[in-house]
Amino acid sequence: MTDSALFLILSILVLGSVIATVGDRIGTRVGKARLSLFNLRPRKTAVLVTILTGLTISASTLTIIFATSEQLRIGVFRLQEVQKKLKTA
Repeated sequence: MTDSALFLILSILVLGSVIATVGDRIGTRVGKARLSLFNLRPRKTAVLVTILTGLTISASTLTIIFATSEQLRIGVFRLQEVQKKLKTA
């Protein structure tokens, strides 16, 4: 495994862990303080914070991966074009 791949994996793990920890702390504080967002009950607000935390982790992971791997970007976003070229070749 190359150094850049190892760095990418470690950065994704660290970033995911940090975001999960922050989201957990925020969710706990929201639950304890009985805060509500968007007219939701406090328990539902804490669940919403947890969902947003998971979304942030996923989005940041994809952003890091797509920013560092051109092959993956091509594979995900231009897969149909690549398959058509392979069929015609």
